[in-house]
Amino acid sequence: MQKKYQRRIDNKVLLIALIQSVASKILSTIRTTPLAVMLIAGIVFLKMESLPVNLWFAIPVISYMVLIFGMAITSCFSRTRFFFVLLVLFLSQLGMDIHISENLDQVITQQMVYTSISLFLPFDFLMFSSLTERGILSAWGKRHLLLILLQAVFVEIIILVGDNEVFHKIGMSENNNLLSVIPLTPIPNVAVVVFIASTIFLLARRRRATTHFKMTILAVLVDTVFAQHFYKIPIAVPLFYGTSGLLIILSVIQDYYFKAYLDELTGLPSRRALNEEITKLDGVYVVAMLDVDFFKNFNDTYGHGAGDDVLRLIASIMRECSEGKCFRYGGEEFTILFPNKRIDEVAPYIENLREKIARAQFVVRGAKDDRQKGGRKLHVTVSIGVAESTDQSTAHQDVMKAADIALYRAKDQGRNCVSM
Repeated sequence: MQKKYQRRIDNKVLLIALIQSVASKILSTIRTTPLAVMLIAGIVFLKMESLPVNLWFAIPVISYMVLIFGMAITSCFSRTRFFFVLLVLFLSQLGMDIHISENLDQVITQQMVYTSISLFLPFDFLMFSSLTERGILSAWGKRHLLLILLQAVFVEIIILVGDNEVFHKIGMSENNNLLSVIPLTPIPNVAVVVFIASTIFLLARRRRATTHFKMTILAVLVDTVFAQHFYKIPIAVPLFYGTSGLLIILSVIQDYYFKAYLDELTGLPSRRALNEEITKLDGVYVVAMLDVDFFKNFNDTYGHGAGDDVLRLIASIMRECSEGKCFRYGGEEFTILFPNKRIDEVAPYIENLREKIARAQFVVRGAKDDRQKGGRKLHVTVSIGVAESTDQSTAHQDVMKAADIALYRAKDQGRNCVSM
């Protein structure tokens, strides 16, 4: 009876682990690409005829709420570029929804507003994607707020004047085809050129620090193109503008999640993630503490840049770990958790990891005493301390402390070894 009950518990644990794994992969996919959100928006747009009437009226309101909430989030987290993008989208949707006076030609005025916004949007995206974060209320931020305000005033003047001649003179008329190769969209050709230029500029940027921002802005560009292309369908603009706002909100949340739980240098989960993960462990588990030998001397000799490269190398080798969960503890120390494992089970893996790191070849370039063409080839070693929880009542901090003591024991034994 007890064995049967235990099997049920084990099956339940396995099922929960499987569900968590699948959910984690799905969330990871959504977090790392805006494709899922864009796909949902596309499905809603294609199925709009089957949507309830109440939802048709609710989508514009929801879009405004998303954009306003996004501006609040980005201002709180000092994400200036995203804030300005959201502000431009908000004002653009407001401009296309604004009531036109009866004494103005409705069709001509709406077309002038549409083409003005179609040109300003990609121009603003291109401008903000090339800038750095400097604060909304800084002198830099105020200048760009003024620029956006001037754009809004310009559109308002167009609405009030309603002069079709002015509209033609500034070269934004839909009929003024500067490029006859783009006849399939109502978007003005000048705006199409700026959209394409913005896309090429973002794709050409190679800095890793901007990858997340770059992918989000690219998705916003695509959403905006759909919105402007289908603008005559009432639901298109608020749906795709709102989707852009949602993408930016998710991007900001994801970015701060990564900063909180991932180590920026190595890409491994950080110490905060380790502290949360270890509290979830019950029963038997193993903790391994890993420390790079003579790391301070290495930094002093070859520079901190080379030291960072060593940490990245070790992290990449540890990432191949299929048995345990790897973390950067801090400085030159790393930690590996082995849930539901005993020391004798993980000992071969840990020893293999130590040997693999010791065999890995590290090339140092730019050292002052380096006379070898292509850089000096070096090897680094690590010391590893391992501890196991003795029973369910063992405190997590005690297991971590035992692993740390074992690590110092490994260093006392000559380094480049494992102590258990």
